[in-house]
Amino acid sequence: MSIPVPHAGKNHRGRSIAFLVNAYPGEQDVVELARQASAGESPRRDYVELARMLDAKVIDSHYLRREGLLLAKVLAQVNLPLAQVCEAFLRCRRCQTIFAWSDRVGLPLALLLKVVFSRRVLILYSAWLSRPKKAMLLQRFKVHSHLRAIINYSSVQMNYAASELGVPRKKLYLALQPVDDRFWRPGVASDERVICSVGWEARDYRTLIEAVKELQVDVEVAIGISAFSSARRDDGAGGRSSEAGDDVQAFLQPLKGSYSYGLQKEWFRHRSQQAVSDNVGVRWQLSPQELRELYRRSRFVVVPLLDVDSDCGVTTLTEAMAMGKAVVVTRTQGQVDIVRDGEHGVYVPPGDPGALRSVIEHLLDHPEEAERMGKAGRALIEAHHTMDSHLAHLADIIATSSE
Repeated sequence: MSIPVPHAGKNHRGRSIAFLVNAYPGEQDVVELARQASAGESPRRDYVELARMLDAKVIDSHYLRREGLLLAKVLAQVNLPLAQVCEAFLRCRRCQTIFAWSDRVGLPLALLLKVVFSRRVLILYSAWLSRPKKAMLLQRFKVHSHLRAIINYSSVQMNYAASELGVPRKKLYLALQPVDDRFWRPGVASDERVICSVGWEARDYRTLIEAVKELQVDVEVAIGISAFSSARRDDGAGGRSSEAGDDVQAFLQPLKGSYSYGLQKEWFRHRSQQAVSDNVGVRWQLSPQELRELYRRSRFVVVPLLDVDSDCGVTTLTEAMAMGKAVVVTRTQGQVDIVRDGEHGVYVPPGDPGALRSVIEHLLDHPEEAERMGKAGRALIEAHHTMDSHLAHLADIIATSSE
C-alpha cells in the first residue's frame, strides 16, 4: 500500500514550505521511502517524516523529472544540485520557507538570494562548513545574511562557524544525530566471534586492517552508498565479497567533488596492491535489513576514522548504539558529541593500529564490558537521539525561523 507524502501545500501555520534534499541518480522517491519505513523494511528518513508533518514540497530528482521547469530538467542531466537551486529560485518564489538539507544546495542558493536581494526564508541543514569552498561562501561572501538558521549535528562545526566564519550564534542550532530507534533496536545476541565496521566517509580502513591481522576474530567491513546498490556483490561465503573490479568506478562516480573521493580511490588502490587479511571481509551496500543483521551478529562495532574536524562516522555510531552495541571509535577533532569514553564505548588515537588492536582484544576477552557499554549506548539513544524528538526539534526551528 502506498503512503501519500505531500509534495505541495502549506503547513499548519499557513506557510508554504519547500525541502531541497540530497539528490542523486537512482534514489527512491518519498512515497516509496515512506512505504518501506511503514513496512519495517528500512529506517525512517527525517526529511520524509518532516515533509509529511509540515505538508512540504520535496524537491528531489523525481520532482525535477516530473514537475521541474525545462531549464531545471536540462541542468539535472549535468548537475542535480544546480538544477535544484534553479528550480527553487524560479519555481518556489511563492514559498515563504525553503529548507535545504545539503550544503551544496543551500549555500549557493543563499548566494543567489543575496545577489537579488530576496527576502525569502532559507534554512540550511549543514554537514561540514569548514571545507574550503563552503567556508569561503560564508567568510568572504557572507551568505549567512540570507540564511535564517543553520542546523548541524556537530558542536565543533557550529563553534567553527561562529568563531572563524562570522556566522552569528543566534542563527546556529545544534541538532544531535537522530536514529530510528524503532528500526535499529537490540536483538538476540550472537555467539559468533565477529566485529564489524560500517561506512565510507573519512574512514581509516588501513589502520583497522593492520590492527586485526592475526587476531582470532572475523571482521566485516560494510562499504557503500545508495547509488552503488545496483553494483553490489556478494559471493555468499560467510558474508565475504568478491573484488569490486570494474564496479569501482560505479561506486566512485557519485563521490566526485566530495572529501572522500580521493580517500576512496586510495582505498581501492591499496586493496589492489595488498591483499586484505583473510579474517577481513568487505560487503558492498547492504540493505538496511542486512546491515541490521550484521550489527546484531557483531560483538561490538569499530569506527576507524581519519582525524578530521567533522563528525564523520556519527550515523554508524548512533545505529550501533541503538542496536545495543559498544563502539570503538577514533578520537578525532570532530567526533566529540556522542560517545563518552568508557561508558558507551572506547576512544582510540588516530592512525594507531597497536592501540586499536589492544582495545579490540580487550573487549573480545571481556564481553561483559562490551555488553555494559552497549546497554548504556541504547539508553543514551532513547534519551537524546530518537527520531521523534529530532523531528519535533526541527519543526520548532522552522517555525521560529519563519516568523
